[in-house]
Amino acid sequence: MKAVAIQQPKKNLSSTPSTLIAASVFCAIALMTTGCVTPPGPSVASLGAGSDAAYLNATRGRADAQISQAQARQYSTQRQQVSEEMALEQQKKNNTMQDISNTVNVVGGVLHAIPGL
Repeated sequence: MKAVAIQQPKKNLSSTPSTLIAASVFCAIALMTTGCVTPPGPSVASLGAGSDAAYLNATRGRADAQISQAQARQYSTQRQQVSEEMALEQQKKNNTMQDISNTVNVVGGVLHAIPGL
């Protein structure tokens, strides 16, 4: 009688239950965190001084296009406030993206630390 070696089939790691669970958890975390990236409603960039600037550019050079010093100060203040709001929106977006990146790195580290994944 001759001994025959039985080869075990190679385990496909991409279809193991623990890998599928880990991938599902990763996707769920990614979806939850990306919901915070885009704020609802119109952007600050579309509000404030934009319509004033369009009006001033359209009527530039006309005699009736003169504005008072108070209007000029208000326009300048609006532009400054919109610029500050846009900078704050960008900072919030950067912070959220950094948080997402950190979460992905943590989840990746945890998945890497689990034996058999």
